[in-house]
Amino acid sequence: MVKQNQVVRQMNQDEWSGGEQEFQLLGILLQFPELINEAADALQIKHLGHPQAQLIYEELLKQFQQDGAISRTKLLLKLREEELVKDPDGLIDQLTSGFNTRDELKPTIDLIKEEHQKKLLREAAARLKDLADKSDLTIEEYQAQAQELIFSATSETGDLEKHIFSMEEALIASYDRYLKRRSNEADFGVQSGFMSLDKLLGGFKKGHLTVIAASTSMGKTAFAINIARNVLKREVPVGIISLEMDATEIVDRMVIQEADINAWKYSQGHTSESEDERISEILNDMHEYPLMISDERGLNVAQIRARLRKFKAQLEEMGLVIIDYLQMIQIPEDYSQNTARAVGEVVLHLRNMASELEVPVLLISQISRKFTSRQDKRPVLSDLRDSGNIEEIADGVIFLYREAHTSPAAREKAQMEGTEGETEVIVAKQRTGQTGAVKLEFDEDHICFIDPENISYEEAMPYEG
Repeated sequence: MVKQNQVVRQMNQDEWSGGEQEFQLLGILLQFPELINEAADALQIKHLGHPQAQLIYEELLKQFQQDGAISRTKLLLKLREEELVKDPDGLIDQLTSGFNTRDELKPTIDLIKEEHQKKLLREAAARLKDLADKSDLTIEEYQAQAQELIFSATSETGDLEKHIFSMEEALIASYDRYLKRRSNEADFGVQSGFMSLDKLLGGFKKGHLTVIAASTSMGKTAFAINIARNVLKREVPVGIISLEMDATEIVDRMVIQEADINAWKYSQGHTSESEDERISEILNDMHEYPLMISDERGLNVAQIRARLRKFKAQLEEMGLVIIDYLQMIQIPEDYSQNTARAVGEVVLHLRNMASELEVPVLLISQISRKFTSRQDKRPVLSDLRDSGNIEEIADGVIFLYREAHTSPAAREKAQMEGTEGETEVIVAKQRTGQTGAVKLEFDEDHICFIDPENISYEEAMPYEG
């Protein structure tokens, strides 16, 4: 039987121009079959550029997957049976006639991957030229797509070895981290600024995606801005992608929280002279905060990634990223008929982005309304399922729950008891730590949360300035 792509792949074995290193690789593997383990771990079919070399390497990988080893005889029979090349006997003879050594495998693989990387960069350059010629793209759209192309071209062949450890290496790394924790030198993650929550969380970890979810009017955005302010006061750089609020609104919230000004009075310009002086002082202090904000609506994941890379370049480093909010991110047109699947893909890309940028990402999300039919209306992980498999992908999930906002009767009861602002912060999932709940108090006048255990993390710790 002849495969559909036989015609394009039937080339004479003399036509090896441009693929010398790739055919040398095949020769090494056929002479030293036991080296297929190393080759399969480091090299994929796509890394080879010559069609005939790709064909033979693909057959060798199939053998390795099925049998755990490769056979020159089986390869020859396969090439004969399916007539994949014109002269299989001559091709195999030529591949194995050269003088190769085992030590040549790694440098040969390195050269192949280097050539593949150059090819990707050439292709990216060509696509960048095509993009520049498109008149329907704005400069910002062009920059976002250009950054995505360059990133794909330069990160495609990542260093696999840094993710593989022997038992001895893993134990040494583990013990080293243990000693750093004992001597308080370890990076425990970015602290939220709420002491009771930080005791439970241990900080937001680099490369982790944490979803902050709640129903409408529970204070999700206020909570995230509160955390951002706490982090910024410790001079830790923060990037905010706001798909709903303007940058000025976000800063206004921080000023209100920091200056302890009534939010309504601030918004209406009805502040007193003493309050104006306090606001002026706070503005001077906040001027040096390492904060970057993007407030454009309708961004997709690629544009978000491009902005965050720009933030990181301008701030030199980022300690925390906040994205507000998931349901406002533009989903790919391919998934327009399956919103849940699209949202799951978006969350997966954002989690990969957190790892890529080595920064904790807080992603704000709505939850489904089905909790309203339950007697206990506290949110649970299954409430996220209508928005894709968020609870499976995210490294952490934090819910906000205010009993007073679940019904008119609950609000009336809370008003009578003076518990309107009582908020449960429920850590429902944490990949590397505990789950549980803590209680904060929401101050509606100042649009901020207060930790009853200690008003803020900053007042409990020495100033780090």
